[in-house]
Amino acid sequence: MTEKRIATTAELIYQVGQLEGQIIQRQLADIGIRMDHARLLHYVSEAPGTNQVRLAKYLNVQPATLTNMIKKLEKQDLVVRRIDPEDSHQRQVFLLPQGEKAAKKITTTFHQLNDIVASVNLAKQGSLQALSEQLNDHLAKLV
Repeated sequence: MTEKRIATTAELIYQVGQLEGQIIQRQLADIGIRMDHARLLHYVSEAPGTNQVRLAKYLNVQPATLTNMIKKLEKQDLVVRRIDPEDSHQRQVFLLPQGEKAAKKITTTFHQLNDIVASVNLAKQGSLQALSEQLNDHLAKLV
């Protein structure tokens, strides 16, 4: 008789992230973008004109990686970069009409996932949120 292996907390968190990613990819397949692009579009929809430095930090990617991501989204007519009128060394990112449409679908998908999390007991949900924030802060210091 074999014992059932108990997954570690880190494994469970990873697995939840993987499952969420699969759900999001399935929902967004018709848009033809990856999860990191979805997060970029979602962020820009909530902070139009954000600069690339803030966006790279939010996405936790190197500036060169972000530039490549934006170039791909520009080719798909989803975003446009403009020179920041207050700092000519910075580029601001804005959604184009197709990007706004994609961002709405992304936001709906994210809200659906949040509804699943919200279905967890409210006391546990608050603990989960606090735990996730603490883990994020601690792990971010290691990167």
